[in-house]
Amino acid sequence: MFLIYDFIIFIYAIVYLPYLLLTRRGFAGFGMRFGLFPLIVQEQIKGKNNIWVHAVSVGEVMVLDGFIDQLKKDYPKSRIIATVTTKTGYSLALERLKGKALVIPSPIDFSFVTSAFIRLIRPKIYIVVETEIWPNLFRNLFLNKIPIVVINGRISDNSFGRYKSIHLILKGILNQVSIWCMQSQRDAQRIVELGADPSRVKVTGNVKFDGLEKNSDFQTENFPKGKDELWWVAGSTHPGEEAIVLDIYAKMIKDNPRWRLVIVPRHVERTSQIIELIHDQGLKVVKYSEIAVYPSGARHDVIIVVDTIGQLRSLYAQADLVFVGKSLCVGGGHNIIEPAFYGKAIIIGPRFENFRDIVACFKEANAIEQVVDAEAFEIKVLELIMDKSRRETLGTLAKKVIDSNQGATRRNLELIAGLIP
Repeated sequence: MFLIYDFIIFIYAIVYLPYLLLTRRGFAGFGMRFGLFPLIVQEQIKGKNNIWVHAVSVGEVMVLDGFIDQLKKDYPKSRIIATVTTKTGYSLALERLKGKALVIPSPIDFSFVTSAFIRLIRPKIYIVVETEIWPNLFRNLFLNKIPIVVINGRISDNSFGRYKSIHLILKGILNQVSIWCMQSQRDAQRIVELGADPSRVKVTGNVKFDGLEKNSDFQTENFPKGKDELWWVAGSTHPGEEAIVLDIYAKMIKDNPRWRLVIVPRHVERTSQIIELIHDQGLKVVKYSEIAVYPSGARHDVIIVVDTIGQLRSLYAQADLVFVGKSLCVGGGHNIIEPAFYGKAIIIGPRFENFRDIVACFKEANAIEQVVDAEAFEIKVLELIMDKSRRETLGTLAKKVIDSNQGATRRNLELIAGLIP
């Protein structure tokens, strides 16, 4: 089976590499994904008491940020090696995990590449954020008697359907994992249904509810928010959503000139497309990276489009109203925990399948507004910009949900402690 899998990965690599080059999604050190380690990296890793943690992209890196802080407290003599898959995640990890972990690209899941990573790192344990299943890597870790732990595990509706179609093959791979730390009872039931040993599956909660406290106070001198400004932050937006948001903003700004719109696209390479949409509406715009040199940067009617990575949490901290994207058009949703931590009024669209359990916590507490379509979204936004009391109530209730759900990081670490010599 693994020879066939290697062949599939080989074909995928042949097709995917030209795409990476054309779209400029490759990054410095990309050769390490194939086990080609520079000597300086080899020297940094060799002979250390290593713990290997893995994150795919930006969201998982944000989870690791706080988790690694606690991991280092528990294992101060260990070196943390963090592998990251995507270009944006890798860039953010280099920034956020500096001084905490050695960040390198994650391995392509060829059997010989994963073996090379394991020989070099020789980890005491492998910890992966959320449910990233890599057959060759898991098999080689298992054969080398290296414990595998999944933290913050979840199975989305789409993933569950795909995994069920191959559950007979998947069962053996799943049982190479020592502990599954799942976000919710539903996620735990799904991983068991796919073939994981129930005795290894634990419900520990969502680590994303933790680890925000240390970032609660931001330096704000670089943010152009005036004393009389109110900010509507549209975070992690996807194609189609910016047009809806801009249409609403064009209507509301006429009678509500104190409100400024800040758009933070999920993929910063879409910045020019969004700017074009803004110009089509006859509105003014400035890139976040150019605010300091833009003469009218402080004017309320100038929309800010964030073209840099890692700013969203800081912007949520200053928002008066938040829309979390990938919920009106594309579907799936994004993290609502960060704006909730800062006690913000949050609106989301109907399509939040990947965070259903988290959204359920907020809806049960009446701490979020979820709309059924773009028309209802417009009505709700126009209501909330006029109702300060309702915004404050939503924010207070959202913060209470966060406070009542924290502690997953410590529960995960207690389980991990039994596996590390």
